[in-house]
Amino acid sequence: MISRAAPPSIDTQTFDLRGAHYDLGLAQGARTARFAAPAWWPPPPGLAFARACAAIIRELHAPLLDELRGYADAQRLEYDDLLRGVCRWSMKTRAPSAPAVYPEGGCSSFARVEADGHVRAGHNYDFYPIQRVRQRVRLTPDRGRPSLGMRGSAPGGRYDGVNDLGLFVSLHVVLSDEPDEARPGVPFHFWPRLVLETCASTRQAVDLLTRAPHLNPFNYLLADPTGDLAVVEAHPRRVRVRRPDGAGLAATNHYAHPEMLDFQRGRKLTHSLGRLQALEAGAALSDHAASVCGHAGGHTTLWSMQADLTARTVAYAPGAPCQTAYQPAPWPGT
Repeated sequence: MISRAAPPSIDTQTFDLRGAHYDLGLAQGARTARFAAPAWWPPPPGLAFARACAAIIRELHAPLLDELRGYADAQRLEYDDLLRGVCRWSMKTRAPSAPAVYPEGGCSSFARVEADGHVRAGHNYDFYPIQRVRQRVRLTPDRGRPSLGMRGSAPGGRYDGVNDLGLFVSLHVVLSDEPDEARPGVPFHFWPRLVLETCASTRQAVDLLTRAPHLNPFNYLLADPTGDLAVVEAHPRRVRVRRPDGAGLAATNHYAHPEMLDFQRGRKLTHSLGRLQALEAGAALSDHAASVCGHAGGHTTLWSMQADLTARTVAYAPGAPCQTAYQPAPWPGT
């Protein structure tokens, strides 16, 4: 079975790999601490449920499962155990002697068509500092588009990134109700990876994100160099698309589409609403007035990224952007 012990130190490795997906997984697994489902995750689902989720992923981009097999082999894990571990069916966190609750939430992102005509996007990833895996991964796979992005706890996934054509994606957990009974779907962390490797534009990404079932309630911000911006608001029972009213769009940790509001009744959304409004008004990722940049609890900014999709440049700050400098990263596919 999967161990639940946390890795002993923060892992901020960078990877720059090319080749077949199995080999990409093998290389990452060999250099990363043995996968352990984080202690705050719920128990893994049964094998039949995990295999049903994998079948959906296989229809969308089968090589991603080859990567998981390579990762499992490198770490001497049973593939089925790894598969169960990465299919997180609930976003509630848990602690000893305490009921499962949602984290505070804190991730913030924006995409804008600026006055100079450039399309720029950025993302602050916020969570408790206990999350140890914060790897930057640049891949050139044999099957799929080259991409660059950040990986969190689960193998194979991405929390943000860009591909070689300038398509940007970021994810945000939504503080919403969950179905009483989970149904198989694509786990949240695989969606950005699928977008980056299989899509060339925001339009294609929206089509992908709206035609397959979602396992978890999340927002996905999308942007491409043409200035096509969208937020896909996804829930296991419904998916809607939000478009900008002006030159910019932002996403935080709540649904804003009118047809999604019934999933978050009774939720305290003041913090998330404030960050959304600040970003849509042009606030920087280092902003403290609306707490876009966070320093406490589940609202600790673990990394920040900025990208100019027109100029094809991207940079990451390995921490809160008010304290750590952005470091340029090589564009994928170059």
